[in-house]
Amino acid sequence: MQDEVDWSGIDRGAVFDRFQAIFNSERNVRKEAYFDSMTHFDFKCLLPALLQVEDRMSMAHGVESRVPLLDHEVVEFAATIPADIKFKNGQMKHFIKETFEADLPVELRDRRDKMGFPVPLKEWFDGELRDYVLDTFAVQKSRVRPHFNTDAILANFDKTERFSRKVWGLLSLELWHQLFHDQAASYKRMLDEAPVTSVAAQ
Repeated sequence: MQDEVDWSGIDRGAVFDRFQAIFNSERNVRKEAYFDSMTHFDFKCLLPALLQVEDRMSMAHGVESRVPLLDHEVVEFAATIPADIKFKNGQMKHFIKETFEADLPVELRDRRDKMGFPVPLKEWFDGELRDYVLDTFAVQKSRVRPHFNTDAILANFDKTERFSRKVWGLLSLELWHQLFHDQAASYKRMLDEAPVTSVAAQ
Protein backbone atom coordinates (compact mmCIF):
# COMPACT_ATOMS: atom_id res chain seq x y z
CA MET A 1 0.00 0.00 0.00
CA GLN A 2 2.96 2.30 -0.50
CA ASP A 3 1.25 4.17 -3.36
CA GLU A 4 -2.26 4.27 -1.94
CA VAL A 5 -1.47 5.64 1.51
CA ASP A 6 0.65 8.57 2.62
CA TRP A 7 2.63 7.09 5.50
CA SER A 8 4.48 10.29 6.36
CA GLY A 9 1.85 11.26 8.94
CA ILE A 10 2.32 8.03 10.89
CA ASP A 11 5.13 7.50 13.36
CA ARG A 12 6.11 4.07 12.06
CA GLY A 13 9.05 3.91 14.43
CA ALA A 14 6.72 4.16 17.42
CA VAL A 15 4.48 1.45 15.93
CA PHE A 16 7.48 -0.87 15.54
CA ASP A 17 8.65 -0.10 19.07
CA ARG A 18 5.20 -1.05 20.36
CA PHE A 19 5.33 -4.28 18.37
CA GLN A 20 8.73 -5.15 19.83
CA ALA A 21 7.57 -4.38 23.36
CA ILE A 22 4.71 -6.88 23.03
CA PHE A 23 6.66 -9.46 21.02
CA ASN A 24 9.58 -9.51 23.45
CA SER A 25 7.56 -9.14 26.64
CA GLU A 26 8.30 -11.69 29.35
CA ARG A 27 5.50 -10.62 31.65
CA ASN A 28 2.88 -13.26 30.93
CA VAL A 29 4.66 -16.29 29.54
CA ARG A 30 8.22 -17.54 29.45
CA LYS A 31 9.35 -17.73 25.83
CA GLU A 32 12.03 -20.33 25.31
CA ALA A 33 11.67 -20.41 21.51
CA TYR A 34 10.93 -17.90 18.77
CA PHE A 35 7.73 -19.82 18.10
CA ASP A 36 6.57 -18.95 21.63
CA SER A 37 7.09 -15.24 20.95
CA MET A 38 5.08 -15.53 17.74
CA THR A 39 2.15 -17.30 19.37
CA HIS A 40 2.24 -14.92 22.34
CA PHE A 41 2.00 -11.92 20.00
CA ASP A 42 -0.91 -13.52 18.14
CA PHE A 43 -2.61 -14.23 21.46
CA LYS A 44 -2.27 -10.61 22.59
CA CYS A 45 -2.92 -8.75 19.34
CA LEU A 46 -4.72 -10.89 16.76
CA LEU A 47 -6.90 -13.26 18.77
CA PRO A 48 -9.10 -10.54 20.36
CA ALA A 49 -10.10 -9.28 16.91
CA LEU A 50 -10.81 -12.79 15.63
CA LEU A 51 -12.93 -13.56 18.68
CA GLN A 52 -14.91 -10.37 18.19
CA VAL A 53 -15.68 -11.38 14.60
CA GLU A 54 -16.60 -14.89 15.74
CA ASP A 55 -18.90 -13.51 18.43
CA ARG A 56 -20.62 -11.01 16.16
CA MET A 57 -21.16 -13.43 13.29
CA SER A 58 -22.46 -16.22 15.53
CA MET A 59 -24.84 -13.89 17.37
CA ALA A 60 -26.03 -12.36 14.10
CA HIS A 61 -27.30 -15.83 13.13
CA GLY A 62 -28.53 -16.88 16.57
CA VAL A 63 -25.72 -19.38 17.08
CA GLU A 64 -24.31 -20.03 20.54
CA SER A 65 -20.64 -20.42 19.73
CA ARG A 66 -18.02 -21.77 22.12
CA VAL A 67 -14.21 -21.84 22.03
CA PRO A 68 -13.26 -24.60 24.53
CA LEU A 69 -9.57 -24.57 23.62
CA LEU A 70 -9.42 -21.01 24.97
CA ASP A 71 -10.46 -22.02 28.46
CA HIS A 72 -7.93 -20.29 30.69
CA GLU A 73 -6.68 -23.54 32.20
CA VAL A 74 -6.13 -25.04 28.75
CA VAL A 75 -4.30 -21.92 27.59
CA GLU A 76 -2.12 -21.85 30.69
CA PHE A 77 -1.25 -25.52 30.20
CA ALA A 78 -0.51 -25.03 26.49
CA ALA A 79 1.88 -22.20 27.35
CA THR A 80 4.04 -24.69 29.28
CA ILE A 81 4.36 -27.15 26.39
CA PRO A 82 7.71 -26.84 24.55
CA ALA A 83 7.48 -25.34 21.08
CA ASP A 84 9.02 -28.38 19.37
CA ILE A 85 6.15 -30.50 20.65
CA LYS A 86 3.37 -28.09 19.64
CA PHE A 87 4.92 -27.33 16.25
CA LYS A 88 7.04 -30.27 15.12
CA ASN A 89 8.54 -30.53 11.63
CA GLY A 90 6.24 -27.77 10.42
CA GLN A 91 3.10 -29.64 11.51
CA MET A 92 0.54 -27.40 13.16
CA LYS A 93 -1.35 -28.74 16.19
CA HIS A 94 1.16 -31.60 16.43
CA PHE A 95 0.55 -32.15 20.16
CA ILE A 96 -3.24 -32.39 19.77
CA LYS A 97 -3.00 -34.66 16.75
CA GLU A 98 -0.62 -37.03 18.49
CA THR A 99 -2.65 -37.04 21.71
CA PHE A 100 -5.97 -37.79 20.00
CA GLU A 101 -4.63 -39.80 17.07
CA ALA A 102 -6.86 -42.78 17.85
CA ASP A 103 -9.98 -40.63 18.06
CA LEU A 104 -9.49 -38.33 15.06
CA PRO A 105 -10.58 -39.36 11.57
CA VAL A 106 -7.64 -39.60 9.18
CA GLU A 107 -9.29 -36.99 6.95
CA LEU A 108 -9.03 -34.44 9.75
CA ARG A 109 -5.69 -35.49 11.20
CA ASP A 110 -3.86 -35.43 7.86
CA ARG A 111 -5.68 -32.53 6.27
CA ARG A 112 -3.38 -30.13 4.39
CA ASP A 113 -5.77 -27.64 2.80
CA LYS A 114 -7.03 -25.92 5.98
CA MET A 115 -6.87 -22.13 5.93
CA GLY A 116 -7.57 -19.46 8.52
CA PHE A 117 -10.49 -17.18 7.69
CA PRO A 118 -10.08 -16.48 3.96
CA VAL A 119 -12.75 -14.41 2.28
CA PRO A 120 -12.86 -14.22 -1.54
CA LEU A 121 -12.95 -10.41 -1.53
CA LYS A 122 -11.31 -10.22 -4.95
CA GLU A 123 -14.14 -12.24 -6.48
CA TRP A 124 -16.77 -10.12 -4.74
CA PHE A 125 -15.15 -6.85 -5.78
CA ASP A 126 -14.83 -8.07 -9.36
CA GLY A 127 -18.50 -9.02 -9.36
CA GLU A 128 -21.61 -7.28 -8.13
CA LEU A 129 -19.68 -5.03 -5.70
CA ARG A 130 -17.36 -3.61 -8.35
CA ASP A 131 -19.45 -0.54 -9.20
CA TYR A 132 -20.13 0.13 -5.53
CA VAL A 133 -16.42 0.18 -4.66
CA LEU A 134 -15.44 2.29 -7.66
CA ASP A 135 -18.27 4.76 -7.05
CA THR A 136 -17.31 5.05 -3.38
CA PHE A 137 -13.77 6.11 -4.23
CA ALA A 138 -14.96 8.35 -7.06
CA VAL A 139 -16.67 10.76 -4.64
CA GLN A 140 -15.01 14.16 -4.89
CA LYS A 141 -14.16 14.36 -1.19
CA SER A 142 -12.51 10.96 -1.44
CA ARG A 143 -10.22 12.20 -4.17
CA VAL A 144 -8.80 15.01 -2.03
CA ARG A 145 -8.29 13.23 1.27
CA PRO A 146 -4.90 14.16 2.75
CA HIS A 147 -3.76 10.63 3.59
CA PHE A 148 -4.98 8.68 0.56
CA ASN A 149 -4.08 8.62 -3.11
CA THR A 150 -7.41 7.68 -4.66
CA ASP A 151 -5.95 7.57 -8.18
CA ALA A 152 -3.48 4.91 -7.04
CA ILE A 153 -6.24 2.99 -5.25
CA LEU A 154 -8.32 2.87 -8.42
CA ALA A 155 -5.31 2.13 -10.64
CA ASN A 156 -4.29 -0.84 -8.47
CA PHE A 157 -7.84 -2.06 -7.90
CA ASP A 158 -7.57 -4.97 -10.35
CA LYS A 159 -4.09 -6.02 -9.19
CA THR A 160 -4.99 -7.37 -5.74
CA GLU A 161 -4.65 -11.03 -4.84
CA ARG A 162 -7.65 -13.28 -4.35
CA PHE A 163 -7.72 -13.13 -0.53
CA SER A 164 -6.11 -9.70 -0.12
CA ARG A 165 -7.80 -7.41 2.39
CA LYS A 166 -6.15 -4.24 1.11
CA VAL A 167 -9.14 -2.89 -0.82
CA TRP A 168 -11.46 -3.91 2.02
CA GLY A 169 -9.38 -1.95 4.52
CA LEU A 170 -9.20 1.14 2.32
CA LEU A 171 -12.91 0.91 1.54
CA SER A 172 -13.77 0.67 5.25
CA LEU A 173 -11.69 3.77 5.99
CA GLU A 174 -13.29 5.69 3.14
CA LEU A 175 -16.82 4.76 4.23
CA TRP A 176 -15.96 5.83 7.79
CA HIS A 177 -14.76 9.19 6.45
CA GLN A 178 -17.93 9.67 4.43
CA LEU A 179 -20.26 8.63 7.23
CA PHE A 180 -18.63 10.43 10.15
CA HIS A 181 -15.86 12.82 9.14
CA ASP A 182 -17.70 14.36 6.16
CA GLN A 183 -20.93 14.62 8.15
CA ALA A 184 -19.37 16.09 11.29
CA ALA A 185 -20.83 19.55 10.71
CA SER A 186 -24.37 18.23 10.33
CA TYR A 187 -24.03 16.08 13.45
CA LYS A 188 -22.81 19.08 15.41
CA ARG A 189 -25.75 21.12 14.14
CA MET A 190 -28.17 18.40 15.21
CA LEU A 191 -26.67 18.42 18.71
CA ASP A 192 -26.85 22.21 18.91
CA GLU A 193 -30.50 22.21 17.82
CA ALA A 194 -31.59 19.31 20.03
CA PRO A 195 -33.79 20.37 22.94
CA VAL A 196 -32.15 20.11 26.35
CA THR A 197 -34.07 17.81 28.70
CA SER A 198 -33.19 17.97 32.34
CA VAL A 199 -33.10 14.86 34.48
CA ALA A 200 -35.41 16.53 37.00
CA ALA A 201 -38.06 17.04 34.30
CA GLN A 202 -38.06 13.31 33.58
